[in-house]
Amino acid sequence: MLLTPTAVGPLLAGAAFWCLFWVTLHKLEEVPVERHWLSTNQCLSWIKANPSLTLVMTEATNLLVHGISTPAGVLFTLGGTAVNVAFVCGYLPTKDVISLIAGKIRRSA
Repeated sequence: MLLTPTAVGPLLAGAAFWCLFWVTLHKLEEVPVERHWLSTNQCLSWIKANPSLTLVMTEATNLLVHGISTPAGVLFTLGGTAVNVAFVCGYLPTKDVISLIAGKIRRSA
């Protein structure tokens, strides 16, 4: 498959959209209305306990919103899929290790 500049746009847009979603999830405590019902730690612990279901839900959202009828929609979905897999299978499992290392670096500096 040849990725032209026109095709890279939706791919990057899908990745950026889901990056914004995951960053927003980390800022739930700063939203006044959501602060009382949800917390970032609750959501992240649920995602850690249910990574497969999380990926299925994000992919269902991608496909329902963008569909598979246009190449741009498919590339948008692929960009989002890459970010979702990286977050759920890469970032979350190593989040505690990264926090520990960052804490040690802060203390030594």
